[in-house]
Amino acid sequence: MTSTTRIAAPDIARALGLTGVVIMNYHVYLNRSEAIRPLHPSFWQDIFNPVTGFLTTRFATLFVLVAGMSLSLLTASTSHHPRHVQMTILRRGFFLLVLGYCLEWIWHGTIIFYYGAYFLLAAFFVFRTTRTLLITALFAIFCGAALQAWRASQAFNKNATTWLAPSSMSTPRNFLIRVFVSYTHPVLPWFAFVCIGIILGRHLGSIALWRKRIAALSLLIVGSAYLLSHLVHRFVDPTTQTGVAIRTLASTNPFSRGILFSITTCGVAVFIFLLVSAWSEKQSLVRVRAVLQLIGQTTLTLYVAHALFYNGIVNRAHWVKPTGLDTALVLAVVFLAMASIFSLLYTHFIGQGPIERLYRLIGG
Repeated sequence: MTSTTRIAAPDIARALGLTGVVIMNYHVYLNRSEAIRPLHPSFWQDIFNPVTGFLTTRFATLFVLVAGMSLSLLTASTSHHPRHVQMTILRRGFFLLVLGYCLEWIWHGTIIFYYGAYFLLAAFFVFRTTRTLLITALFAIFCGAALQAWRASQAFNKNATTWLAPSSMSTPRNFLIRVFVSYTHPVLPWFAFVCIGIILGRHLGSIALWRKRIAALSLLIVGSAYLLSHLVHRFVDPTTQTGVAIRTLASTNPFSRGILFSITTCGVAVFIFLLVSAWSEKQSLVRVRAVLQLIGQTTLTLYVAHALFYNGIVNRAHWVKPTGLDTALVLAVVFLAMASIFSLLYTHFIGQGPIERLYRLIGG
């Protein structure tokens, strides 16, 4: 499908999401502990901190949000029976699960196999009512937060729960734990963002009618959540078991899975997408929009490529050393420039990206 026959905003949002994911990934993979816990952090190091910085998980959440929208658009753009659509989503989910599992061996913490799990679950929810999707989203958020709060309270009592954080996916048990509750983007709570994306995707055709109201509501919710988190961490005693649990629930740290983390990161992602949708409607930017759309349509290929590029340049050739945020940014810019040129040339002369073509061939 060409860029002229697609809704522009999701593809452009993917291109933006890929840019942010590459930058954040290269920073944390290259600089490791210096990225997470710098001794004397600058303003920019605080912003780009992969755990506590404002940009942490925002781009990945935007990706997941758009994935939900794509599922919603799939159901609206096909005349096939719902069962056929569900089987298509299941096949695509299985493909992403296998691809992500393979990529995990060279890119520890990849989001791709989580994507596969999201799709496998979404196949059973994509035709559900908006009310059911909202309840499911809240369930995922509260379960993820409650589990981490329980783990925090157990740690307070010196009870180990390390079995819920396996270091590898070497067994089926560890694989399921990693997918649902552990590491970077587990189903609990990240599946909530897929549900919100599906809901938004159902109304993309009328986005101009409700965009300003939802954008304002998103900012209000995000601001209120940050204020509440600040108040909880200021006034709740961290030296008690109950206090530790409450502070975990109110945390905005992505690894806390806190309720306020899910609210703030989803709210920011929704707001960014609405900005992208407004920008994509400007007629004066039609050429730029077309270029970004083409890049956005090859993000699966480019995501895998960014892992291979890093592994080759840094881990194999040792051409780049961990010297700070600036080096990571330069490396990311170099890759993104090369990737953009490749994407535009490939889609112009051949069509779909190579992994996208395989994805459609297997998934339908």
